Amino acid sequence: MQDFLHASHDEALQAVERFEKMVSTDKVEYFDVHQIESIYDYYLDKSNIKQAEKILSVGLSQHPNASSLQVKQAILIADHGDIDVAHKMLLSIIPIESTNVDAFMSLGWIMLQKNNYKQAISYFNKAVDISFEDKNDILLEITYNLNQYELYLESIIFLERLLENVPDHENALFEYAFSLDKILEYEKSIKAYQKLLNINPFSENGWYNLGIIYNKLGNFLEANKAYDFTLAINPQHEEAYFNKGNSLVQSGCFKEAIEAYIEHTTMCRDAYLTYQYIADCWEQLKNFDMAIRFYQLVIKMKPKQGDAWYGMGTTLMETENYQSGLQAIDQAITINPLNADYWFAHARGLFELDKAEDASRSLENGLNLDPHELTGWFELLKLKMILNKEFPISAYINELCEQYGHVAAVHYLSAVAYYHYLENKTEGIKAFKVAFELDPDCVQDVSNDYPEIVSNEEILQIINSKQ
Repeated sequence: MQDFLHASHDEALQAVERFEKMVSTDKVEYFDVHQIESIYDYYLDKSNIKQAEKILSVGLSQHPNASSLQVKQAILIADHGDIDVAHKMLLSIIPIESTNVDAFMSLGWIMLQKNNYKQAISYFNKAVDISFEDKNDILLEITYNLNQYELYLESIIFLERLLENVPDHENALFEYAFSLDKILEYEKSIKAYQKLLNINPFSENGWYNLGIIYNKLGNFLEANKAYDFTLAINPQHEEAYFNKGNSLVQSGCFKEAIEAYIEHTTMCRDAYLTYQYIADCWEQLKNFDMAIRFYQLVIKMKPKQGDAWYGMGTTLMETENYQSGLQAIDQAITINPLNADYWFAHARGLFELDKAEDASRSLENGLNLDPHELTGWFELLKLKMILNKEFPISAYINELCEQYGHVAAVHYLSAVAYYHYLENKTEGIKAFKVAFELDPDCVQDVSNDYPEIVSNEEILQIINSKQ
């Protein structure tokens, strides 16, 4: 068998040499269909499409009725974007070439482009059925095509057939893990990546993708380990440094995150976002001078980066430089007036500068954009009561509940307003029950500001009923 393969390879190379000599001397030589196919495949493997088209043209001129060559011509036509022409050609050929795997694979690929996924799967299944020695390669190629069109569930079916034949197939395991990740089967995806990495512990993409999944699951310790393995294999993997930094931030390890981000900036040409994250880390570490320096660097690189202006504004406010902080927030709002957080920070700066009425308007702007921000509603109600000692709380709450009936934060505000300010516990408990049904996760915010409410026996019963 080995001698036959060597002989077959040598014959193919001889045919290629003969063809190239023919082209250089401009003399016509005869090639049988098998030789044409060998020369064509040789050039296709080398990605030399021009030469592949040339030998195919020679072949069709010498063998115009050779259906196997017509299939290759149809595939080339499809590759050039004329899928309707290619489709018609292949449909006319397959009655003759009923066992031509390439024909059915190409028909499947064309159907994918036509968004006829059911027919594509049918053609791919036919290709698998008529394939023999290369069945596993065909199954893998099908999954590549399906994943390209985000047909992950369908891809998994073909991959499971392949892995049943070859359980340790590295490429199949990678595609399997990737597809499982895409359909949110994270635990199964992790197992597939772990199996792949047991076979090939030097798969940097395997480690990197595993880190991403651990990040999604909030398992930042394992994510960091995966990124470290990625970087041990490829110290120049810039995205691994970036993602490692993100994981460390989520773990509260801001100093270590800065180190990872700095490594990323040495490799990334446009690292303004990384510099912004470094600034955020310095802000978390209360090193406001360093935070401001990095925010300024980002603004110099990207003057329209609203989040950098916002970060610099909040950092300046942390140093009690409210006037300068407010100016930075103004810049952020000019860039993006639809960001609620900008308006909330704006309100804070105005309030600290004793501009309560202006702060109230900024809070309202923010809450119009994000009515789910419960602490914003608490602060707004307090401001309105400061500005107007006779503020009509009940009428205001009723108006809000009509406008935002689906928003839990507004009903929590209603509960606070009735229970704490209006001393109407019955209405307060009723509003709390509605709010809790909509979103039980906001209870902690109520507890922080109004602990007496969540210690009420009836309200405790409402909370405990969901536990």
